[in-house]
Amino acid sequence: MIHSSHPYWHVKSVVERRADIKYLTFSYYNYRPQTVEDNRIIFELPASDFTQPKIIAEIIANAPLGHELALQSNMRLDKLEERHLFMVDMSTSSLAHLEKIRSLVGEKEFESIAWFKSGRSFHGYGTNLLTTEEWVRFMGLLLLANKPKMEPTVDPRWIGHRLIAGYSSLRWTKNSDHYILPPSLVKPFVT
Repeated sequence: MIHSSHPYWHVKSVVERRADIKYLTFSYYNYRPQTVEDNRIIFELPASDFTQPKIIAEIIANAPLGHELALQSNMRLDKLEERHLFMVDMSTSSLAHLEKIRSLVGEKEFESIAWFKSGRSFHGYGTNLLTTEEWVRFMGLLLLANKPKMEPTVDPRWIGHRLIAGYSSLRWTKNSDHYILPPSLVKPFVT
């Protein structure tokens, strides 16, 4: 069973509204703090399977020992086009600090973000799909949300890892001691 506050339900609603999404990408990974290493077991899942909670519950339960399951932003559409789901990994544990990215992403996009407490910070999932060029620009904007000589608003190491990899990725499990808890909904998106 997938808890009702899990990010799965938000992403499922996005997929169900977009008949052109054919495949979603996931990975199992073992996080090694303060390294650039990003070893992942990457796999695609047909959208028709993704919309079945029982299949996702099995994928979560079958994570290798000490590995986390992550949803990746890169999705395949009709005609093999690739798009990226809007994702952000904040570097703050304060709900009030989420507002700091509003002006960068725009009012409409900001209001479409569902926020999930991930332990030490927040994960955000939007409803829009971005082209690769839009995704790169978006990642740059997120980096610019961090002001000089101040604590970061968006996790700069996450941005670096994701730009190197070519896709965003957010954790869906808590299978290792590095993390405090699995992601849990704190603010649903506005329809």
